[in-house]
Amino acid sequence: MRRSISMAVTLAAAVALGGCGSRRHQTSDVRHYSSAQAIADALTKAGLTVSMLHKQTEESYISQVGGTAYDFTVTDKAGMPAGGDSGINMFPNREALTTWAGLSKGMGGIAVTGDTWAVSLATSSATARADSQRIAPKIARALEGTVQR
Repeated sequence: MRRSISMAVTLAAAVALGGCGSRRHQTSDVRHYSSAQAIADALTKAGLTVSMLHKQTEESYISQVGGTAYDFTVTDKAGMPAGGDSGINMFPNREALTTWAGLSKGMGGIAVTGDTWAVSLATSSATARADSQRIAPKIARALEGTVQR
């Protein structure tokens, strides 16, 4: 038994060390994206329609913690407008993202999160909320993230 555990630890360490150059975040099983544009590109590659990113300049929790936020729209219905504005939020660390995710959930938000990023989906109307609930799992698959509701 001890030998099996030791071999498992050795194998896990080898996998972790061998993956240092990958796009995966070393401390989680979530894909790391270094920019909002990389997230938008991944959504487009997955067949979703995204608009051009617009950097938010207003003071917010995200900017106060040293992160950046971008407005955009995303839809999976070709030729149809998105139900509302969504956002891509880039956080300086996991703790800032975790705090934001709690605030978002507490306010009824729908998001897809990763290691230090979040796609905050539109919830400004019943239609936007329904579209966001439907599309969130598709976004999560495309970005290898987690749906937060």
